[in-house]
Formats: sequence, structure tokens, C-alpha cells
Amino acid sequence: MPVTIRVNGKAQHRQVEPRLLLVHFLRETCGLTGTHVGCE
Repeated sequence: MPVTIRVNGKAQHRQVEPRLLLVHFLRETCGLTGTHVGCE
């Protein structure tokens, strides 16, 4: 699934799995490892 999202002022255009969580996109695709999952 094609996705475009603006992160820290930069557009990120990626192909992702439909079930990918935003937190995993930010950590794994964008390298923003400061992002954490809160209480589940």
C-alpha cells in the first residue's frame, strides 16, 4: 500500500503493509527510535 506522510517537515513516500502500525513505521522505516509504544 503506498503511503505518504510528513515527518519532521520531510515527506516520506513508502510502500508498506496495510497492517503496519505508525509507531513501527516511524521506528523501522524513518529511523526515529525515540518513538515508543505506550501502555497497551
